[in-house]
Amino acid sequence: MRSLKSFALLLILSTAFLACKKDKDESSNQAGSESFMGKWTGTYGFDNDFPGYFFSLNIKSDGVIQELNSSGVAKGEGTWTMQGSALKGVYKMKFSPYNEYSVIATFNPATGKIEGTWGYDNNGADGGKILLAKQ
Repeated sequence: MRSLKSFALLLILSTAFLACKKDKDESSNQAGSESFMGKWTGTYGFDNDFPGYFFSLNIKSDGVIQELNSSGVAKGEGTWTMQGSALKGVYKMKFSPYNEYSVIATFNPATGKIEGTWGYDNNGADGGKILLAKQ
């Protein structure tokens, strides 16, 4: 009888402990987003031209996206979300005239690269193409 009471008390305490556990914030680390986390370096191009100009992004698990310069310093910052299997990010440059840009990208598991488009303001497709590899 004593071991039954001890077992019941242990069960109640473990249930209470698990019930108090905080849920992970799904908005910042959305399903499928793990492939995108980290620093990526590659190129961008205009319109349908092959990407040939330096471009780098830092995609953080807390929902922050940064455009980095060639020294790795953030020159633009904003937020990202997942829409299906595509990452969509919007960020504003940290210097005048504070232009806003957007990216829409998918992770290609065959190449290990991010492929997508960039654009002006909230249109992630009216600027050109991006191609990035993880650093």
